[in-house]
Amino acid sequence: MKLSCTILCASLVCFFTACTMPLRPSYDRTTGSYRLSKGEQHTNQVMANASGTTADWMTIIKPWIGTPYKYGKASRNGTDCSGYVMNIYKEKTGVSLPHSSSQMYQMGKKIAKDDLKTGDLVFFGGGAGVDHVGVYLEEGSFTHASTSKGVMISPMSDPYWQPRYKGARRIQ
Repeated sequence: MKLSCTILCASLVCFFTACTMPLRPSYDRTTGSYRLSKGEQHTNQVMANASGTTADWMTIIKPWIGTPYKYGKASRNGTDCSGYVMNIYKEKTGVSLPHSSSQMYQMGKKIAKDDLKTGDLVFFGGGAGVDHVGVYLEEGSFTHASTSKGVMISPMSDPYWQPRYKGARRIQ
């Protein structure tokens, strides 16, 4: 009994300590995507806009990482790209967005790729229109709900995403 309590207490301390450590996306060359690493300090200064810094966003993004993709859904049990962005954007900024990437693309101020800041919406599409949305973080990374891997962080320079980039919007 005493040993069980000791193990339980030690587990809780580890759990709560791990939950408070900052997460930072880092690029994993073997998988071609970004992953979250615990304990790394956030060293890059990101100019804060109305939406906050990457570190601010990561506290909201972290619980969503790995959520499976489900078309038309918008919860941590399953979500599509616009449902995910709609939820995290509302939680971070208080702004309600539509559950449609093409409608989101019509909102806010158009932003040049070179002027992207954390919290800007980034849009992608395979043809003439927009069919995917994510939130820009920093250093060319964005968070989104991938149809194949669920909620994740990816580099915009990825060979899949780079040619599909359509533009960005800043919602103030």
